[in-house]
Amino acid sequence: MAAAFSYSWGLSALLLGTIAISPGLAQTMPIEQQLNMQRHNFERARAQKTAERLLEEGDRSLAFGNEARAIAAWQEAFAIFSRIGNQSGMTQAIEPLAATLVAAERFDDAATVLHQQLTLAREQGDQVTQLQALNNLGMVYLQAGEIARGEAAINVALKLAEELANDAGIGLSLSNLGLAARWSGDLVSAQSYYESAVDYRTAASDWLGLAHTSNNLGEVYRQLDADEEALSAFLVARQAAQMAGDRATLFTALDGIIAIAADYGDGDILQPAVTERTAVSVFELPMAQRLGFHLAWARYYEFQEDYAEAQAAYEAGLAIAEDIDAAAQRTFILNQLQELALAIEES
Repeated sequence: MAAAFSYSWGLSALLLGTIAISPGLAQTMPIEQQLNMQRHNFERARAQKTAERLLEEGDRSLAFGNEARAIAAWQEAFAIFSRIGNQSGMTQAIEPLAATLVAAERFDDAATVLHQQLTLAREQGDQVTQLQALNNLGMVYLQAGEIARGEAAINVALKLAEELANDAGIGLSLSNLGLAARWSGDLVSAQSYYESAVDYRTAASDWLGLAHTSNNLGEVYRQLDADEEALSAFLVARQAAQMAGDRATLFTALDGIIAIAADYGDGDILQPAVTERTAVSVFELPMAQRLGFHLAWARYYEFQEDYAEAQAAYEAGLAIAEDIDAAAQRTFILNQLQELALAIEES
């Protein structure tokens, strides 16, 4: 009875308090409003938890290589966050969703998502996310073959980054314009964009971005037959990749160093680069990086005139190149094997 009395007293106090505040309301309305509010809050909290679980499911699915499920989970999470008006959650869902759609070459879907991200960032007044979304949108257009449209989006991002005095954003935009120029066949403009991007990314201490840009600059220098400058660029990329702790960009830099050193017969540069390149077990690497592993050893053995080992390494690389449909590397390896066959005959 004491418990019942206490409950009744509490309810009476609640009603009296409500009546005192809103005397014109019907007696039952405040309780209904409170129940509706409680129901609304409960449903919102439940939706929030569901969306957060979907974000985690998307991350987990991508980690296990299930891109389709990851994309579906993030799309569902975005829809829920949108319904409950959680803009921060919408951003959390959009970013991995857009990146995964681009990786899956679903460019139209990626462009749609990035336009949503751009609209959301403008509504929030988030200019940094705006310039990132514009750069990503430009890259989607470039990869879809729409060069002019891609350049236009990236130039808008560059202007915004300059207004914000955002060195990282300027460096990113210039680097992307370098890629656009390179894909257009304008290597001189690509060189200029990349060189400027290196300066800004260095100023921003954006080590991963610097590694990417310097690797691209090294490849452009190689195309322009400027191997000394290319070697310097790859060395910068190697150091930046080490500082960023990013193995993929490190391997790209080392592959560039190895290729130049092998071409010029510079064993002092070649041997330590090959040793560093192969320090990680080959079986831990993705297939494309395993290919680089075998090519690194092949170039080294070729330099040492150990033609049998070079041939074995090239043949291992050829098998991978054919498996992953790496046409340029396959052609290179076949040419090297022909030259090795002649060298073996002459030795």
